[in-house]
Amino acid sequence: MPYLRGHRRWALPALLLLVALAGCQSRAPLSAGMPGEAQVPAVPFFPQDDYQCGPAALATVLGSAGVAAAPQALVAEVWLPQRQGSLAMELVAAARARERLVYPVTTPSALMANLDVGYPVLVLQNLALSFYPRWHFAVVTGYRRDGASVILNTDTREAEPMRWNRFVRTWQRADQQGWVVLPVGELPPQTRPVLLVQALEELAGTAGAAAAAPYWHATAQRHPDDYLVQFALGNHLWARQQSAAAIEAWRTATVLRPQAFAAWNNLALALAALGCDTADALRGARHSEHAPQALAALERRLAATATTVAASTAAASATATNIAACR
Repeated sequence: MPYLRGHRRWALPALLLLVALAGCQSRAPLSAGMPGEAQVPAVPFFPQDDYQCGPAALATVLGSAGVAAAPQALVAEVWLPQRQGSLAMELVAAARARERLVYPVTTPSALMANLDVGYPVLVLQNLALSFYPRWHFAVVTGYRRDGASVILNTDTREAEPMRWNRFVRTWQRADQQGWVVLPVGELPPQTRPVLLVQALEELAGTAGAAAAAPYWHATAQRHPDDYLVQFALGNHLWARQQSAAAIEAWRTATVLRPQAFAAWNNLALALAALGCDTADALRGARHSEHAPQALAALERRLAATATTVAASTAAASATATNIAACR
């Protein structure tokens, strides 16, 4: 059986080569100027009960975000007995229900950046194989040796070091899913406007507009020149009956993206609802070289709105606040 003997002779070197290649993953990509190590201070630790890594990890990041929560109090909310585990969407929803913004962390650079500014990161790992997964939630609380190892609160171990190469493989097998839970009014160091607006809308949908308000204030300061942020900010402010501020946000949005119909539409409808002269919004649209296509539809919508507003005694006269918003 020479073929089998030859096959066996090459099997061991091939296996060793595969093992060696698996261990040659790149280190965490630390940018120039980043510290060689970081440790988030005062991260609470909750050793997990059997199969209940989800509640323990969630209680950890909630505690760091200023929400005292014991894992056992979260079990009924996020743990699924039939699965003997928790789903990521349940953990995220539970954090939002406690009026905290949850933002995704899906890259090594974002992971390190959050640790550098003091935010622990909840991560999903697959500790087995892609075709035979063993899911596990842990919390990354720091890193050492220029990112060569990360520090985890995991199962029953606090501040457990894990080599970056091993960690990133377990994270990649879970599609690099991670989340940071933010204290009130704070934002992660790296944000994309579209993801941030989505996270804010989801927070407001779960916990109400008032819970999202402090985060919206921080978002408006960080992204003052982003159309989507200003447009969605106007919607948020209008829902909170802050008419003048909403109109100002929509005005800003029309300047940032004159060709976008939605901001002109909301601005004109708001002015009409307050009893203002909507010609102001139309004049701005007419002066925009990008808006002519939208103008006819806007005028038709305004005509219908004007009829509705005229029939409303509540909107028949503008208050002092409304008059200020009209200008």
